[in-house]
Amino acid sequence: MKILCLILLVAVLFVALTATYFIKKEQENSIGNKFLRLIKKFDAWQMMR
Repeated sequence: MKILCLILLVAVLFVALTATYFIKKEQENSIGNKFLRLIKKFDAWQMMR
């Protein structure tokens, strides 16, 4: 019974860690995309001048 409980606890921790890792990775990617979009807008504005 103790072993089963321990295995469940480790599994839940593992799932939580992988979820936070993927969420953090996605947020970093989103920030990078916003930055690239801003640079493209600035380039387009410079071309129009």
